Amino acid sequence: MGDGFGYIAFGNDELYARGALFSALRLLHFCPGAAITVLTDRPGLFEGYPIRTMELTPGRMTEMSFGGRYRFGIKAAGIIDLLERCDRLFFMDTDMYPVGDISRCFSRISPSHSIMRKAEGTPKRPYRAIEHKGFLLGSQKLNGYEPMWNSGVLGVHNANIPALRKAYGAIEQMIGIVKAHTAEQFCIGVALSQDGRTVGGHWLPIRNYNTRGRKLFARRRLDAFFAANGQFGISRQVEAAAAYRLWRAPIDLWKQRDIWHF
Repeated sequence: MGDGFGYIAFGNDELYARGALFSALRLLHFCPGAAITVLTDRPGLFEGYPIRTMELTPGRMTEMSFGGRYRFGIKAAGIIDLLERCDRLFFMDTDMYPVGDISRCFSRISPSHSIMRKAEGTPKRPYRAIEHKGFLLGSQKLNGYEPMWNSGVLGVHNANIPALRKAYGAIEQMIGIVKAHTAEQFCIGVALSQDGRTVGGHWLPIRNYNTRGRKLFARRRLDAFFAANGQFGISRQVEAAAAYRLWRAPIDLWKQRDIWHF
């Protein structure tokens, strides 16, 4: 099936789909010929681009999110859907984008080793709630002190689909118990670390806009980019995206001085 890059973009805010498209355009510049798939409820936004889409229907999103009880279940289940269509998947959240060639990511993905964005250490206090609940991930009893990995980036081999399915199943136990939105990445990191497998950081040239201030700035910049370039051909959009800045210069930080989330 080959190696593939993937994104998941859904929701009422078009920023997520536009972010995925912008990131994919940069990816096509740095990794020409990259096989890219987007799982999305807005497939029309990607029409005409060398990007494959898989449509997320309202019914499927309800199912993936455990009846609407946990939004990030869509991401956990969606990664499995993407991985079923390739040998090795390199997934990025829609607010992640490459600033260099990241194709070497696949050489570090194997049945016994996965890569994620970064290690976050012991989970925070909300996870203490599962310590004596007897929650299982596979045969492992969870205590809430297992290492947490950030899933903004995930490189995983097709052989680990069973592990990801166990992770997805374990998430449902935590709904309403763990007062945090990160159960998805907690369970994925644990599952990919079981049975002798390991997880490591990605160490690739990738930037993000995942804080409030960065996201406000990126939203305006993305709107301006597609307004100025959306009518052009693919090759011109790819080159324009590669030269386009989403990160904030000092003057931009100064203009956002009333925002404390830098």
